[in-house]
Amino acid sequence: MRPFAEVLNELCNNPPDGRGKVTNVALAAAVKSRGGDIGHGYISQLRLGVKDNPTCQAIVDLADALGVHPAAFLNGRRDLHTAEQPGWRPTALSTLFEAVHPPDRGPWSPEEVAAAISSSGQFGSISASYIRELLSNTSDNPRLKHILGLADHFGADPAYFFDDDLAARVDSELTDFLALRELGVVEFVTRLAERTGDLSPQARAAAVEGFRQALEVGEGWSFPLNSRRTSADHT
Repeated sequence: MRPFAEVLNELCNNPPDGRGKVTNVALAAAVKSRGGDIGHGYISQLRLGVKDNPTCQAIVDLADALGVHPAAFLNGRRDLHTAEQPGWRPTALSTLFEAVHPPDRGPWSPEEVAAAISSSGQFGSISASYIRELLSNTSDNPRLKHILGLADHFGADPAYFFDDDLAARVDSELTDFLALRELGVVEFVTRLAERTGDLSPQARAAAVEGFRQALEVGEGWSFPLNSRRTSADHT
């Protein structure tokens, strides 16, 4: 992802609405006129890359003052829809927790997610208690590195936390994914992929055919690799 400073500089030097270059002082004034509070000194540090971890609210305020969607700072879309007022999507994180986890276990715990993000070192540290606050909407102002770390853990586009258009597409796909997981498709594909190097073409074909038949009759499916027929085909 492009550095925050690079995106901010580009937007200040070439505002989408065609106005001239926006100075740090002018940008701070524009933020203040909209109810925000970001000093021109801090904006200067962000543009220089001295500071690189703004809060969610700072991202939203800067985007609003520059006339772009906050997702623009996260490699997402710049254009705003008419009357659109984007911000942190409070249901985004809980959706990811519910839907995105290995097929052979339940959802990740906040402790597991916090440990994974913090141990990587790439996105700084985050505590399990803070993740719980985000999930319960007790807090709604994570910093940029928190957003990037959470997105990375769940394999999501960081813009998902801000962009309703992107979220609608992703949530639709996740709904389909959850339905497939409920039917056993995800586990089937995962286990088949794990063993594909040990199976003959006949065994793989038998596994796929057994699964297809189970779906057609609407009955529970017993993994074909445990059957005598498949074992006989194993090489």
